[in-house]
Amino acid sequence: MADIAKSLPKTKAKKIELSKSQTQIVWEQFRKHKAALIGGGILIFMYLVTAFAGFVAPYGINEYRKRPATDFQPPTKIHWIDPETGRLGRPFIYNVVSDRDPVTRQKIYVEKPEEGKFPIKFFIKRPEASYKILGLFESDLHLFGVDDPARIFLWGTNNLGKDVFSRVLYGGQVSLMIGIIAVWISFFLGLFFGGLAGFYGGIIDDIIMRLIEIIDAIPGLFLLITLSALLRDPRNPIAQTFGLKMNSAQVFFMIVFVLGFIGWGGLARVIRGQLFSMRELDYAHAAKSLGASESRIIWRHLLPGTASYVIVSLTLAIPGFILGETGLSFIGLGPSEVDTSSWGILLRDATARGISIQFVPWLLLPGIPIFFAILSWNLVGDGLRDALDPKKRR
Repeated sequence: MADIAKSLPKTKAKKIELSKSQTQIVWEQFRKHKAALIGGGILIFMYLVTAFAGFVAPYGINEYRKRPATDFQPPTKIHWIDPETGRLGRPFIYNVVSDRDPVTRQKIYVEKPEEGKFPIKFFIKRPEASYKILGLFESDLHLFGVDDPARIFLWGTNNLGKDVFSRVLYGGQVSLMIGIIAVWISFFLGLFFGGLAGFYGGIIDDIIMRLIEIIDAIPGLFLLITLSALLRDPRNPIAQTFGLKMNSAQVFFMIVFVLGFIGWGGLARVIRGQLFSMRELDYAHAAKSLGASESRIIWRHLLPGTASYVIVSLTLAIPGFILGETGLSFIGLGPSEVDTSSWGILLRDATARGISIQFVPWLLLPGIPIFFAILSWNLVGDGLRDALDPKKRR
């Protein structure tokens, strides 16, 4: 009797475990991966901030002041101690003006306390820096800012006097979304063609595999350079013939679409290999004997069995696309700085001709969000791999 009593709690727990759906089990396993949860939290924060970049950023993406010039201005110093009372108070800044170092004759920026304090205000309206929320609703409300003539540059300015912090937020809209868009393209194409090749085999399998080999033989960088030259130059006869008048952002997204189109081969090969073995299993033969159509067997019975690999593969592929965008923008194949921005463009500013990075180290700050985005996606992918692996479940 004692042995039976001891076994009851375990039996009840096992029944509860069996009543859980696959999604619930995966989520419980994923929550045990603390690093993956941290990475997921960072990604959610980054995507939310960049989605509302116009509200969080104190200035517009291309906003700068002509007079007085603010080129290469270092990060603004924020003061917390009131100089009159010596106590902690509301954060404020001083107006900063350019000057010349008497010894080196280099341009420097100095604070002007005699002009008074400029407190940092929250939820401030700036009509000159209006934006659209999610591309739908126009607004001029910003999270923080200061009154004129002072300017607050949390991460300094570039060679044109544009706020680096604001441009990093706007640049994240391009750099972070690139990976999502390209991955979805690869996902649908790889799943579709890999499923057809694995289920039917024969001549269909041969045609699809030869197509993948041809696509893989195309040099990606050569294709990017060619497309950029053909579509970005309005004087090009091809652009004139087809009426292609794309701005740099549209050209870049089209190039990413092409990269996603030619990058599905690896996923399709793995799906094909898995379906070769899965189509001979009992449940596939049972579905066929019950009159299920071939498309239903593929999409409802076979492809769901590859979900664990597909999810992990796509999650780990997103950092590669983000790094690809950064590298392409760095070498000048990304969007133009006039129309939009990206993290690769911002890093390119640090290597512009005539710039010594030891005097303007804040131009390397855009590398920080790149590092956290890549690391976070890898952590999430690692956590999903463990959660979807039945051998690691306890």
